[in-house]
Amino acid sequence: VRVGICNLNEEYLGEFGSGDGDGDGQFMLAVALAFDSQDRLYVTDEYLHRISVFDSSGKFLSKWGVYGDGDGQLNRPSGMAFDGGDNLYVSDTHNNRIQKFTKNGRFLASFGSEGDGDGQLKLPWGLTVGDGEDVYVADWGNDRIQKFSPDGQFLASYGSSGRGDGQFNRPAGVAVDDDGYIYVADWGNERVQVLDPDGGFV
Repeated sequence: VRVGICNLNEEYLGEFGSGDGDGDGQFMLAVALAFDSQDRLYVTDEYLHRISVFDSSGKFLSKWGVYGDGDGQLNRPSGMAFDGGDNLYVSDTHNNRIQKFTKNGRFLASFGSEGDGDGQLKLPWGLTVGDGEDVYVADWGNDRIQKFSPDGQFLASYGSSGRGDGQFNRPAGVAVDDDGYIYVADWGNERVQVLDPDGGFV
């Protein structure tokens, strides 16, 4: 229950987070990481329903988030991603929504509700922000990737349940490269799939 630091040559540089507790700088179920523009590291804790903030050396700076389903409250947060304005999108997994905060934890907006229709979510997990500031969400329980505008308007849905090309079984993570290609951690199928910018299988 810690954050480890390595370089690209796989040399171990250190770790932080004293683990197994709810004190400052501790974790119970650390899930996802994201850096803001000033290299401060944000860590979601699914069990503690909060986000902890550290500098790049691992010094604890702050924490925010409380359990609940109101605006700005969290229920098992998972994936995170910053946009170009240092606003933080968070997968509020068990509230079946995405929330948007300032980097200091002030609530800005939320989108999504429980369901399987366009723009609805079922246990959203990983997410990323593309070059155009659109938000891509790994909609874990619905076996698809959904794309939203920065203000939460539904734009597109990619994938369906299954093991075939372009089908997913509990997608857990998503990333988008500079050319708009979409990379999906297809967790239940134990593979990574690549889609083109329109969602076609590559």
